[in-house]
Amino acid sequence: MLYGSTRGRGVTVMETHERGPVLSHGFEARAGAAGCASVTVWNSPAGDERDGGDWCAAVPLSSYEIALTIGDVSGHGEAVAGTKASLRASILGAILRTRAPSDVLSIANGVAFADADRRVGVGTISTAVIAFFDERRRSLTLANAGHPPPLVVTADRHSFLTQSQADLPLGIFAQHEATNSVVKVHREAIVVFYTDGVTERERDVLRGEHELIEAARFAYARPDCDAARTIADHVFRNGRGLDDAAVMVLRTPPPPIRASRNGASLL
Repeated sequence: MLYGSTRGRGVTVMETHERGPVLSHGFEARAGAAGCASVTVWNSPAGDERDGGDWCAAVPLSSYEIALTIGDVSGHGEAVAGTKASLRASILGAILRTRAPSDVLSIANGVAFADADRRVGVGTISTAVIAFFDERRRSLTLANAGHPPPLVVTADRHSFLTQSQADLPLGIFAQHEATNSVVKVHREAIVVFYTDGVTERERDVLRGEHELIEAARFAYARPDCDAARTIADHVFRNGRGLDDAAVMVLRTPPPPIRASRNGASLL
């Protein structure tokens, strides 16, 4: 297992890498005395493959802002790993230039469509979510290109961030337009990003979503755990499935505690 730490723009990023087919990364972005948001990442190629078509990444942009991306290239294993690498690189480059998730998806679509054009008759269809989390405003700005909707879990409720009109996957047309949505993320919440290898391994989406909700609740109740790995372990406890799979979890901190004459109180 490899460990790494980087520091930049007031944000400390802690990262772990596991060798072998399961790739697990943990990130912690510290944002001052009020607490910190954290992101954990789990990524597993199908079967014994060393790489696959799913990606997920978190990039600290400042002391209070984090960019997140997750996606899935059609197919699985090393056969689509090259396309995945190109898409991921284009997205990571784009998020340093724009804060509009739809613009990032448009740039990635150009890469996906060009790859499809080179492989006449085959095509490369990919789904992706791009999100920017602003800890000061507790807002998540995101755009979705045909990907399973993120799941938000709080102490007393859960919801999938579905769109009224789903946007198309990447690589179908030369131009891609997506809708930017802004949602408020409460304190002490988790936002679960995942690929369809997590919820569709038995071709039963409703059952898969129910199992994901259970796993997310299990991880939510354990604030010190690696949430992404905990959710994956819970979902796959009875079998891994035959597709690439990835999970990424954003966890927001609890309210800060302010001392008062009558004792501590929550802000």
